[in-house]
Amino acid sequence: MMTLLCPPPSELSSPQRRCQVLLMLYLPGQTVTPEILGRINGVDGLVAREDINLTREEIARYHRLTIITEQDGSYRIEGSALDRRLCLLHWLRRGLRLCPHFIQQQFTPALKVCLRQQGIATALYDDTNLHALVNLCSRRLNRNFESRDVQFLRLYLQYCLLQHQDGLTPEFTELQQQWTQARAEYLAAQEIVRHWQRRVMQLPHENEHLFLALLFMMLRTPDPINDSHQQDIRLRLAIGQMTARFRELSGMTFSDEQGLADQLYIHLAQALERSLFGIGIDNSLPEEVYRLYPRLMRTTREAFQGFETEYGIAFSDEEVGLVAVIFGAWLMQESDLHEKQVLLLTGNDAALEQEIERQLRELTLLPLNIRHLTVHAFQKEGAPKEATLIVTPYATTLPLFSPPLIHATMPLGEQQQARIRDILEA
Repeated sequence: MMTLLCPPPSELSSPQRRCQVLLMLYLPGQTVTPEILGRINGVDGLVAREDINLTREEIARYHRLTIITEQDGSYRIEGSALDRRLCLLHWLRRGLRLCPHFIQQQFTPALKVCLRQQGIATALYDDTNLHALVNLCSRRLNRNFESRDVQFLRLYLQYCLLQHQDGLTPEFTELQQQWTQARAEYLAAQEIVRHWQRRVMQLPHENEHLFLALLFMMLRTPDPINDSHQQDIRLRLAIGQMTARFRELSGMTFSDEQGLADQLYIHLAQALERSLFGIGIDNSLPEEVYRLYPRLMRTTREAFQGFETEYGIAFSDEEVGLVAVIFGAWLMQESDLHEKQVLLLTGNDAALEQEIERQLRELTLLPLNIRHLTVHAFQKEGAPKEATLIVTPYATTLPLFSPPLIHATMPLGEQQQARIRDILEA
């Protein structure tokens, strides 16, 4: 069992501590306990356990992994080989930003020790050879890797060598295999495979070839102007069809169709791979979008159905919520439209007021900022100058200068709905 040197206590932020916790759990042969984590991060046992719990929640949400506690009190990550590698891909890149000294002084040396102990040929993980290999892949992909990405790749490929040596090879579904083999990165992955084949007798498993292609896919930054692969063209066509369907359903147009298409391309190129390979995103967004923009969310979900059919992938509410936000933003982009301020005058019937707010949000796809003000305060102070519309179920008098006021009756009648929509979308 290896023992890592412990640095003196230092003031680390919670994200830095959690990153070091996660990277510790990925080091082969390293026992990880609250006491060891406390010494590494310079915190007491209570904080160390809190860091573990927060890390456990995060990797469960984003990577379908869990941290289990062994009988001796040590921790271990549990999950599929594919999810484990994709999780490390994300956290190692994060670690190079947040805690580079930890990676340089502890993670990297420990990884080298493991490679030597496993008897892996030095030529496979020699920094010079790995650097040359990454440069070769860069040329094959016509892509310039930043220095931090080169550093990441050198470390990450060493970890993959260890996993391969231990027989921990990722498994892929048929759809995942087809997707990966169709990408340009699959050809670049062949360079690494050939490099391995020249130096070891055992040929890498085909799934390692697939994963190496996926690795380069995950490092890619989509470029809506220059991307010209067959899959890129397919994506642009699918986005055009989805946008046309959104226009048809909403009856609204976009001021800058090309700008919208470019942003959707960048987002959906990455969302496709997240959805296909089970990588999660923040799960708090859909609830907020549904509450604030119910019609926008429903319209986006319906327009999205053809896109899901095209790719044979069911997108989560979280992913659809992000697309809804993009559509909503571009409905207002470079036009006179802006977030309308609605003043809801309140009294003594909270349930009625809540229903009025819900119906107001159902009337338009555009973002609304609905503020509450009591009828009594309104009669004394009047409406804020930025208010576009006043709505209330209660009888009240208008001041001399005021935005339009609608006395709402439930449910809102057709004439009231049309009048409100005209004001909000004018």
